[in-house]
Amino acid sequence: MATSFDVEIVADNTEEVLQKLKENTEAALEACGIQAVGHAQDIITENIPRHPGSWYTPKMGSGLRGSISHIVKDNTCYVGTNNEHAIYNEYGTGIYADGGGRQSPWAYQDDKGHWHWTRGIKPIHFLKDAFKKNKEEYRAILIEYLSK
Repeated sequence: MATSFDVEIVADNTEEVLQKLKENTEAALEACGIQAVGHAQDIITENIPRHPGSWYTPKMGSGLRGSISHIVKDNTCYVGTNNEHAIYNEYGTGIYADGGGRQSPWAYQDDKGHWHWTRGIKPIHFLKDAFKKNKEEYRAILIEYLSK
């Protein structure tokens, strides 16, 4: 036996709900971005030896570590850096480069005029690993913010 129900819509809160969802999504992505930047900076700190005056400086405002930032745009969080050396640390160089690289050693001159020989540097994957190793943390942040 079929029953019918009379439904009366008292209030339509669709716009408010959508606005709150948008705000919470943006806040969640912002929180994930902040965490991801910190994780990437920690990976650099653990893996790159530093010396005074180096472009690897641990100071927050300069060097590779300090250049990592994030931006939230169009429901996406972008984490990266504009440091010119970042790509070499992320993917490696020479014999250590992801996907293969130059196999013969080479020389370069530093800012003080000293010459150095190298076969390359090993990749650190500070951006890739900042995401890969912390996916569950980012998931928990998203769940927390989107459950509000």
